[in-house]
Amino acid sequence: MMASLRFDGRVVVVTGAGSGLGRAYAELLAARGASVLVNDYGPGPDGSGGGETGPGEEVVAALREAGGTAEFDGNSVATAEGAQAVIDHALDRFGRVDALVNNAGYVAARTGISAVTDEQWRADMAVAADGTFYTCRAVWAHMWERGHGRIVNTSSGSFFGMGTGVTPYPAAKAAAWGISKALAAHSATAGKDVLVNCIMPTASGRMTGGMGPEIAEYMQREFGPERVAPLVAYLAHPDSTCNGELIKAGGGRFSRVFAAVAPGYRQAEPSLEDVAEHLDDILSTADWVIPSHALDPAMAMFSAPVWQSFRGVKRG
Repeated sequence: MMASLRFDGRVVVVTGAGSGLGRAYAELLAARGASVLVNDYGPGPDGSGGGETGPGEEVVAALREAGGTAEFDGNSVATAEGAQAVIDHALDRFGRVDALVNNAGYVAARTGISAVTDEQWRADMAVAADGTFYTCRAVWAHMWERGHGRIVNTSSGSFFGMGTGVTPYPAAKAAAWGISKALAAHSATAGKDVLVNCIMPTASGRMTGGMGPEIAEYMQREFGPERVAPLVAYLAHPDSTCNGELIKAGGGRFSRVFAAVAPGYRQAEPSLEDVAEHLDDILSTADWVIPSHALDPAMAMFSAPVWQSFRGVKRG
């Protein structure tokens, strides 16, 4: 039987940890021995407001009462200065950061693209995209120099499209995935034990509370945030070997989500008609592969024999 995975002596920063998923992560990590910096700026589900310290301080009090070690941080990760302050706070208080969990997020724009304002676009990008970049940048040198670290970023199933024309939130969550892949490829190429992954969670929380009482009750019963927390804790653990992965989680189910490349169709001097005639070949998913990075041979248009011999990870 596998030994219990613990975080004794390790420090984890969790953003947006005042409620929902972030709180569930903080609770599990603290229960397993981690010292947790509970970051929460306190905005509403649509990003309005902010500066409300109550929820985050309540989480810290609960963690301490349960015997855990926790510290509250009220900085906003939506600015470079705020994100740097979060990491600096953890370093000043605990002397190290072993893992960063980027969970903070909200939805400002809930309409079709034609009605989205510039302010709503920037608000949605500010945390999920900018905040992910800023916090990763703030902690990267520390982890790189130590040769060890774990970063867990947060994407969303909305990446596949919501069917309603809502665009800024999916775009921001796609950016979180792109940041994760870029950093993971960098650390892998350099042989560093700084692993970066991304999750795609489905769970009850502030943003599902406005869907009506029946849906909110169903989400809480079937998709409680505590059912996502074990995956996040594993990806943040030093024993984790995952790097550059996107994993969907919700209701106790975990599954890989990935981008792949197929051989497609090749013509040395293609014409418009060639594209039309061979569209089925172009869109075929047969013999797909997962590139390890942008310069992986799988990303090039090789002939079939070369395609079969490249060094990428073949899965399909």
